[in-house]
Amino acid sequence: MKKLFYFIFILIPFLAISQEGLQPLKYNYSLLNSVKHAENKSINNNDYIFLIDTINLPVIDDFSTNKFKSYKVDTLHNNILDSIWYSLYYLNGVLIPDSITYMFSPTYSYTYDSVNINGLDTLFIINVPNEPDTILVYNLDFYPVQMDTVVVWPNINYVDSTWTLLNPDFSYSDNEPNYFQDSLQLFFVEPSLSDLSKIWIDNDVYVNDNFPINPWTIGVATFDGLDETGYPYDWSSPTAVGWSDELTSKPIFLEQNNLSDSIYLSFFYQAGGLGEVPDPGDSLVLEFYLPSINSWHHIWSTSGFISDDWFYKHIKLDSSVFLQDGFQFRFRSYGSLNGNLDHWNLDYVFLDENRSIIDTLMNDWAITKPPYSVINNYTSIPWKHYKQLLTNENVKNIIIPTYNSSNNPKLIQPCSMDVIYNGNFQNNYPYFASVLNVPPLSNFDMLFTPGVNFQFDTTITDTFVSFDVRFNISTNTTPERLSVNDTIYHKQVFENYYSYDDGSAEAAYGLVGSGAELAYRFALPSGVNQDTIRAVKIHFSPTVNDVSDDPFFIQIWENDMGAPGNLIYTTDDINLPELYYPEYNLGINGFYDYLLPSHIPVSDTFYIGWKQSSASRLNIGFDKNINRQNDIFYNLGSGFQNTIFEGALMMRPVFISDMDNLLHVPFLQKEKVDVNLYPNPANNWLTVDISDYSHIEIYDMWGKMILNSKFPNANRFNTSNWNNGIYLVNIFLESGESIRKKLIIQH
Repeated sequence: MKKLFYFIFILIPFLAISQEGLQPLKYNYSLLNSVKHAENKSINNNDYIFLIDTINLPVIDDFSTNKFKSYKVDTLHNNILDSIWYSLYYLNGVLIPDSITYMFSPTYSYTYDSVNINGLDTLFIINVPNEPDTILVYNLDFYPVQMDTVVVWPNINYVDSTWTLLNPDFSYSDNEPNYFQDSLQLFFVEPSLSDLSKIWIDNDVYVNDNFPINPWTIGVATFDGLDETGYPYDWSSPTAVGWSDELTSKPIFLEQNNLSDSIYLSFFYQAGGLGEVPDPGDSLVLEFYLPSINSWHHIWSTSGFISDDWFYKHIKLDSSVFLQDGFQFRFRSYGSLNGNLDHWNLDYVFLDENRSIIDTLMNDWAITKPPYSVINNYTSIPWKHYKQLLTNENVKNIIIPTYNSSNNPKLIQPCSMDVIYNGNFQNNYPYFASVLNVPPLSNFDMLFTPGVNFQFDTTITDTFVSFDVRFNISTNTTPERLSVNDTIYHKQVFENYYSYDDGSAEAAYGLVGSGAELAYRFALPSGVNQDTIRAVKIHFSPTVNDVSDDPFFIQIWENDMGAPGNLIYTTDDINLPELYYPEYNLGINGFYDYLLPSHIPVSDTFYIGWKQSSASRLNIGFDKNINRQNDIFYNLGSGFQNTIFEGALMMRPVFISDMDNLLHVPFLQKEKVDVNLYPNPANNWLTVDISDYSHIEIYDMWGKMILNSKFPNANRFNTSNWNNGIYLVNIFLESGESIRKKLIIQH
């Protein structure tokens, strides 16, 4: 809950303090924009009720495949049944007509009579409560629909006078009855055939390969402070804490079991991993659901701690109260609710009978991590560049890490790497084993060596292509509890950019300091002599602070003995400057293309990056799974030096290609109010020509605020004492929108 961040501090001129640092993420971009299914608590008309099937033992998941129930709805599918519910019934079960309404307090019959009191003709009123009714009232705001027996009064009042023949003279109803006939149509979605093999009924946790350190199998379930859509659970406070992610099993048949069946639940857990370490006040909790009393029972929990190790828990169902049909178990996390924080990794959940206290091994040889690339040096390069490579540049020895969780060695059977394009098998590369056995209880790296003649099919003429590369491991040594973790796929993408990262951020990297520079080294491989950069892809990862209004310049450097040298290009041009701003693009992977005003040729080794014009930390996505520390440089005023952090920046140079005309499609924006600054360049006075704004802020290129003025106090400003140069003008409208303008002062 209380977060600590680590920085390196360097003194620069004017005693300004600058720093580099990592921060945890606020969002999970892999989940953003996904649709969150509605919980079956509070419902509206035409809601869908998803029926959950009950499963049998064993229950086992290593999170290498998707075992989460789907909540997608196809109204044309035959697994959807509908039912109409009504609000009001008589006690005999007959539906009450729509024309009849009721009140929860008595209604009356009023009788008016004329009597003689002391010789005076006086109007006398008698009011008698109407007879109440007892009806059945169904609350349609909840499912299951809640029923209650209620005493009510008909929503009608009678008025009668004794001197008329009418009986009654008239009647009236209240305008707003308390009870009236309503209806609700519910759609019941029966489990599909694919759902029957699923285990979990919620989707809060993040199943991934990015956050664990040395997992037992490929894939883990990660608990954090984000909901299933990738957004924080609580936006209201940066210190909000509480219950966050849940992982809940389907109901399980256990009525036929008894204590002699020796049922155990086991699992592995890790605190933090490559994510953010949970604090001592945070926790991971296991609970059992008891259908007989309709409640959850606390079984086990652990507080936050610092460790990269995996810990094993082995819990026996040691009471007959657990042996019920409909038994469930769930994991819950407690911690920060306002970001991608307080991580717990869960692996290899296993519930089964006929186990023992010493049954703590999974007896499984499994792949533990995916390959991030099958080409040299990069995770992706432009397809046109790949086709120019020399043959030996294609060679990459691919390591597939595995783990043998058995106390016996595993005999290696034929394993292979297969290349598939557009669903069609292209080639097979067998694994040449240097040893025949995988040692027990140990990590084992499978080294696939395709050979010097390995090459993707360069006769493919598409501008962008991708290949599926399949790896499999095989053993004839039994028992093997799972086989799904013996095969893994990697999609090798070739488009128009170079990348080191795997497309997933585990943290956010940034510099603090006006004029700070960040540079990222790339090198064209042998066979590619020169090409032209048209844009820079960047994945900015917002943390607690939004810096989308803080500008920066894009820069490209040449190489100077392994470090950034002279500038090849900068948008920090006194005559025609081009400012960019962090874009929190919520699309796939969160990358945004920053187009350059002109195309820049590069060759050999070059560096891309930025120069900050404010002191704010511009948080770029930081991939902790791939270490390119030696290629990351920063300059806080005393020259370039390498970062102290191990990882890869999510920044990519984009080259010109035949797809440019298709990719550069303008998008529609709503029309915005414009503002005019004049004269611009300004000398002694500046006039801001707009009427509906609240205030104005003006910054110099070092991020120092020169002016902060509220309107309508003034719209003309004295600039005679301002230095020559470029200034950033932020104008805030009454509507809450803001407009950015560039201002040049020239005396």
